[in-house]
Amino acid sequence: MTDEIEVVNESAKAVQETAKTTGKAIDASREFGGFISQFISGSLEHGIGIFEDKLKYMRWERQVRFMQRANEYKKEISIQASTKQIPLKFAIPLLEAASLEDDDYLQNLWAKLLVNSTIEGNEINLNRSYIDILERLSHLEARIISVIYALSEDEIKNK
Repeated sequence: MTDEIEVVNESAKAVQETAKTTGKAIDASREFGGFISQFISGSLEHGIGIFEDKLKYMRWERQVRFMQRANEYKKEISIQASTKQIPLKFAIPLLEAASLEDDDYLQNLWAKLLVNSTIEGNEINLNRSYIDILERLSHLEARIISVIYALSEDEIKNK
């Protein structure tokens, strides 16, 4: 019985914390709206709508570029169609991160990761750590890793 009461108390605390967090998000949105209204003429909704439209358009552009680059890479490596599907738990974060990436070089790496992980018989089995690592890399870090990876084992030892 005391375990059940403890579970109910924990659930009540979780609901209270969720309510506090939601309240903070609403306050932050209100503050952001007030900030935008200082700089535009028109209603607050209009200003926020413009901002949201711009973000949606930018993300759409990046999604289109990502799809084109993935298709180009498939042609480069002579793959007609993907033969293996990746699980949703990997596909969703990969596609989301790729569509948010604004650096072309890094987005190309996302396209290669997607294509390579969908080739049947390929040694690359996609896992979450690949996605997490690529999300955290800067342009320079990715270039450095590419240069190191391109070297032979002997060259690495000597350099």
